[in-house]
Amino acid sequence: MSAAAINPKGPSIVPKGKSIFAWVETYLGSSVGQKILVGTTGLLLVGFVLFHMIGNLKMFSGRESINKYAYFLKHDLGALIWIARAGLLGLFVVHLFLAIRLKLRSKAARPIGYAKQNVAQANPASTTMIWTGLVTLAFVLFHLAHYTFGWIHQVSVDGGTTNYLELKDADGRHDVYAMVKAGFGQVWLSLIYLVCQLLLFVHLSHGIASSLQTLGLVGKKFTPAARLAGWAISGAIFAGNFAIVMAVWLDPWLKLLPE
Repeated sequence: MSAAAINPKGPSIVPKGKSIFAWVETYLGSSVGQKILVGTTGLLLVGFVLFHMIGNLKMFSGRESINKYAYFLKHDLGALIWIARAGLLGLFVVHLFLAIRLKLRSKAARPIGYAKQNVAQANPASTTMIWTGLVTLAFVLFHLAHYTFGWIHQVSVDGGTTNYLELKDADGRHDVYAMVKAGFGQVWLSLIYLVCQLLLFVHLSHGIASSLQTLGLVGKKFTPAARLAGWAISGAIFAGNFAIVMAVWLDPWLKLLPE
């Protein structure tokens, strides 16, 4: 009997006489293959969210810093930024689709369920991953509509209103600094962001550790370290994004955002 036939986790090598495309189709059709893809896409998305937050912290360096950074992304990268955005959205859809598919497959395999649930490893973060993921996807679409396309809210300028994208600094660049302050100056918008950031923290605090374990990057011996990494990274992302919103709110009195 071949190794591929007895491997309980699914195919790990290209079967003899099969094309690489057939192997990919078979592998990704297995639960193990899908879990690996969920873990990989998840970590890639975490990397993006982390660097996106770091870039936004340039708000604390003033108008010139954040506007110059935004100009680089939009004009120097050109079409690449839209390719990257499309790729990230694709990663998100694949990640969430496979996660939901695995959840439904698990429920179908156990339609009655256990008489007594094993809650030793369960926690609110692990049991709500699908829901916090769906909320995060909705938030991403909202965020794009708000700041990228300027569809959600207009900003007041000289007694009138204008789109976020029409704001310009002294050098004629898109004034992202003014846009962020105008956006988070609206309490209802800020509250949406803060609630979604809290749910993202809950999602990532479990998801990061789970992905590291699924991909075999940490063994059982290092499970506590993986959990700590999940909490640390998700906590840093939440703290950074929370700080920006709070700085906008408190800036009229404390001058936390230099011009």
